Amino acid sequence: MDSDCSENIIEGYGINMADKKFLEGLSDFSEEFENARKIYEHNNDTWWNGLTEQEREDAFYAVVKRIHKAELQDRGSYRWALYDVFGFDPGMYVRGMDCGYMDIHNAIFDGEDLQAMKGVTRFEVIDNAKRSYTKYLKDDERVKYSLQDDDRTLKVFIDSESWKSEL
Repeated sequence: MDSDCSENIIEGYGINMADKKFLEGLSDFSEEFENARKIYEHNNDTWWNGLTEQEREDAFYAVVKRIHKAELQDRGSYRWALYDVFGFDPGMYVRGMDCGYMDIHNAIFDGEDLQAMKGVTRFEVIDNAKRSYTKYLKDDERVKYSLQDDDRTLKVFIDSESWKSEL
């Protein structure tokens, strides 16, 4: 190793001074980004609390109407909702994640799939080798799912009674 390079290595870590400066800059940027997010959130809460009851109702209606269109009618992607339904530019992508909309989008999408699964007429288990189990449901049979053991076990009930408890 030449002498110039060895002087720039942080002892024991193999990180040179340029890498250290980059990591420090990244840390500073991350801190500034988090501060800006907190300020925005505070300002947004202040804005919301300053609205009249009618203005809050109108804002709520406008947002939920668009979420309903994007998620349940169009079943679009997160980007579809932001850019095509709400009409935002790409700058809103991270802000949508910060406020929890991506989590809502994913939960709705997963929930819709789960609801659709309740109407299946055939249940199959497929492993690496092949279909290891196939069950054609009778007209009065339905499928009910249950997570157990701290969400590590999926149990599937196929019968004519257990699913009725959800009605």
